[in-house]
Amino acid sequence: MSIRRYSDGPTVRHLLGWLVAVVAVLGLSGAAWAVPEVRSVLRDSFTERQQAYIELYFAKDPWYDGDELVVSLEIVEHGESGGRHPVKALAEDTGGKRLAARTVAVTTKPGAQIRVDIRLRAKGGRSNVDLVEVTLPGHPQRLRMHLR
Repeated sequence: MSIRRYSDGPTVRHLLGWLVAVVAVLGLSGAAWAVPEVRSVLRDSFTERQQAYIELYFAKDPWYDGDELVVSLEIVEHGESGGRHPVKALAEDTGGKRLAARTVAVTTKPGAQIRVDIRLRAKGGRSNVDLVEVTLPGHPQRLRMHLR
C-alpha cells in the first residue's frame, strides 16, 4: 500500500507554470495593444466613445465691407485628430439664383475653436443678396441665413 502525501501549498513547479502563463498572456496583450487597429477595437469594446463631428455656426450675422459680403464662421472639430476641411459659402437672390460662391480650406485641431471670414463679391451688387448658405462638403452640416 502506498501512502500519498499532500503538501500544504503549491509546489515550485506549479507556481512556475502559473508565472509562465501570466507572463505569456501579458506579453501577447502588450503586442496586441501595440497594433493601432486592435487598440481601437479594444477601446470601442470597453469604453463609450463619441463619434467625431464638426461644429459649424455663424460667429455673427453676415455684413458688408464695401462691396464684399463677409460671412464670419466658427468651426470646432470634435474627434481624435484635426485636419483640413473645405468650407463653402454661397449667396443667392430671392429667386434662388446663385450670385456668388467661394470655397476655402480651414485647418482644424481637436477641440480648438477656429474663426474664418469668407468674403463674397455678389454679381449685381449687394442689394440683390437674399440668402447666405454655408456647407461643409462631405458632411451634413448646413447653415442658412436670410439677409432680408
